[in-house]
Amino acid sequence: MKKLFVLPALALGLLIGTQNVNAQEEVASNDTEINVPVQDKYIDLAIENLPQPIIDAVAKDYAGATIEKASAKEDASEFKLILKHGEKEMEVFCNAEGNWITK
Repeated sequence: MKKLFVLPALALGLLIGTQNVNAQEEVASNDTEINVPVQDKYIDLAIENLPQPIIDAVAKDYAGATIEKASAKEDASEFKLILKHGEKEMEVFCNAEGNWITK
């Protein structure tokens, strides 16, 4: 008869003991920092509004390619271009002076 009382007491003790451990682990995990990369925001831009140095750089370095789509950062410090050369499409980045940026 004593065994019937010991078994539930042991099960209750284990249940309460593991709950304490889980609560402590959760508190410790709240102290960690999460770094989320910031994505650049580009605004669509009409191709005819691109600065001339960018158009010249595309003509020089990507001869035969056409600009399909253009976007710029809000401060116009960086431009994203979608170029098409034959069947191949590529995404390139440059600054306002026509210098290519590697990403």
